[in-house]
Amino acid sequence: MHHASDLVLPASAWPWPRPVGPPQGTRHLTQEELGLASRRELLAMGYTDSRLIRSVRSGRLRRVARGWYGNAVAVPRARRALRHGYRLTCIDAAELHGVWTPYRDEEERHALHVYRPNGSTAAPGRMLTHSSRGRSWPEPDAVASLPLALEHAMRCQSGERAAILLESAMNRRLMAPAEVQRLLDVAPASVRSRIGALSTASDSGSETRVVRWLRRRGFQVEQQVFVDGAGYVDLYVGGVLMEIDGRDGHSGPDAFAKDRRRTCARAGTDCRSCG
Repeated sequence: MHHASDLVLPASAWPWPRPVGPPQGTRHLTQEELGLASRRELLAMGYTDSRLIRSVRSGRLRRVARGWYGNAVAVPRARRALRHGYRLTCIDAAELHGVWTPYRDEEERHALHVYRPNGSTAAPGRMLTHSSRGRSWPEPDAVASLPLALEHAMRCQSGERAAILLESAMNRRLMAPAEVQRLLDVAPASVRSRIGALSTASDSGSETRVVRWLRRRGFQVEQQVFVDGAGYVDLYVGGVLMEIDGRDGHSGPDAFAKDRRRTCARAGTDCRSCG
């Protein structure tokens, strides 16, 4: 694994520490986040079977599948998988967990990644099945936990796409580097070879792509380099500083615009000319 760079330019400069925020999520999505709950969860919350029946009749809850209920805002993809006896996983689950996900066209987004016990492949159309490698559900969740989703994604997605998901999980402090390493350790050698080295310093999926492209071509890449008077810059390659402006690694348009303004300030240009 590649770790964050210690490089500081010029060498005499004193770097400010990068702020480390709290974790941005959890490994398991809650019923509040999904709008879905199992009968067992609802009974533990104080519901009774008669109350469940009344809630369904009144429209407050809907029966999604046997033993599963959803409210009016239940996540459609997760609800669709449950309705057919599956659970959402791989890149679809990872996206719900909040990690960076590579671009997928409309056709790809409609093909849900799902799993069920026994690794059944008789899924309805537009569902891509993943083996659960067991005869029982490995988790009670309606959507695969982040580690399970990433385990499936490592075997299913291209090396670059899997790297983007894994580096995002570390960047957003959803998983520690050691935990990601454990996923790699138990993966087949062919999977590890396809993914290659991972960086703990990438700030966006775009940065992951650029760094991998450069390193494959033999460039030595330093990430998150501190430049006196400018702060941290994404990349330092062959004497050139690079700032990777990509919307996939930003929390919204304002954050993306701020990154663009910072790039323009370093270049000494008027940000309005960027459009």
